[in-house]
Amino acid sequence: MRFSCPVCGRDEEILVDRTPHCLRCRVEMIAASDYSQLWMNPAMAIKRMKTVSETFGLERARTDGRLKKEREAWATAVLALALSKFNGEEWWIEIVTSEETPDTRLRRIDQSSGHNVIQTRSIEVVDWEENVDDIMEVIRKKCERAYPSHYLLLVHARHVGKVLHFDRIIEEVKKIKSPFLEIWVIAAVGPDQMIAVYVAPGVLRIDFTLSAELEKASKQSSFLKRGKRGMSGGFHDLGLTFLPIPERN
Repeated sequence: MRFSCPVCGRDEEILVDRTPHCLRCRVEMIAASDYSQLWMNPAMAIKRMKTVSETFGLERARTDGRLKKEREAWATAVLALALSKFNGEEWWIEIVTSEETPDTRLRRIDQSSGHNVIQTRSIEVVDWEENVDDIMEVIRKKCERAYPSHYLLLVHARHVGKVLHFDRIIEEVKKIKSPFLEIWVIAAVGPDQMIAVYVAPGVLRIDFTLSAELEKASKQSSFLKRGKRGMSGGFHDLGLTFLPIPERN
């Protein structure tokens, strides 16, 4: 099992000892967590993808199949930040590993009724890249498949240099039969500027500064995890957590 030191950040594989101490700092190390039932602060998902890019290089981070979950979490985090900017709600990211779909889930704890009610948005993530000329090709292909009617389609527009004509996209989407509850497109429009556009079935554009929304999101708990039945609220703050990125090879 892999462990990490909460002080110096050093991590290593330890085979026998389940409560090891860092040889350098002499403090107890943290055991690695996985994605199962883990809710991640959007700011952590964005930071995690930055670490992945620095570790593997930008091109490999964009294309390596082993890093797909990190890319999907990043895109979902951008949508979460946009929604928070729009209505002030706090969302967490859940990376789905036990099922083929959805790719991710957005989770929110609604306490307006006096009880903890978990709201969920199931997300199917797809990239629009340079090898496809028209974003509608990506959307149509996804809409041809059978998805549950409560799923959201999230299109990350990564086609560098291509202009997005959202009026046209909205009109074209109206002409196709979509299985999705909602379709969103996210894109970078500057070094620190993002947009999230709700193209179906309604129309909404959210412009935001990434660094400003990350600062707001950093005030949320970094990680939450569903607890056993009978625990207060059904979830708890994990506090210090070690969630390793895939190793280079």
